[in-house]
Amino acid sequence: MAENEDFYIADELPAALVIAGIDELEEHGLHDFSLRRVANRCGVSCAAPYRHFQNKDALILAIIAYVNKQWAMLGEQVIAAHEGDVKRQIIEVCMANVKFWNANPSFRYIMLLDKSSLENININERNHVGGMLRDLVAVYWAERGLSRVDEDRLYFSTRALLYGSAQMLATGELDNSPEGLATVRTCLENLFFV
Repeated sequence: MAENEDFYIADELPAALVIAGIDELEEHGLHDFSLRRVANRCGVSCAAPYRHFQNKDALILAIIAYVNKQWAMLGEQVIAAHEGDVKRQIIEVCMANVKFWNANPSFRYIMLLDKSSLENININERNHVGGMLRDLVAVYWAERGLSRVDEDRLYFSTRALLYGSAQMLATGELDNSPEGLATVRTCLENLFFV
């Protein structure tokens, strides 16, 4: 493949490398991740990624940050649309989260990478995804004056439902239809009965 580094303008190459890195992770996994293949996907020299990322871990961190940014933009819109109703914000953020992971299977793969294979900084960046939901659950629970232990249980149950739903939709165990999503919504609403 010809080198096309001149084709990219200013900051376009790092973004292209991130997108190509997402595909690389999905196809080859973390342990067989190759900067050379990422560069090849972009049609640039194998040295080009190193001009923008110190090493493959830095590119993986940029990939995780990119996925977080995509989710944060969507999550913030959902929260704003339901201002003043924290229970509705939680449920709608969860539904948006399930739909987001289902529509972006490569993003879901990245966020489910085994933490033992990631550096601590990557783990911390990956954990930002749950921060929005964690904050909403804390507000919900504080408004009701309930214990921290119960708040932690609710957060855990909500995250487990999200991960399970996304996986079941991905495998076809849960029908990816309005009815299947209605089942997820009903389960979420039942968690927030207080």
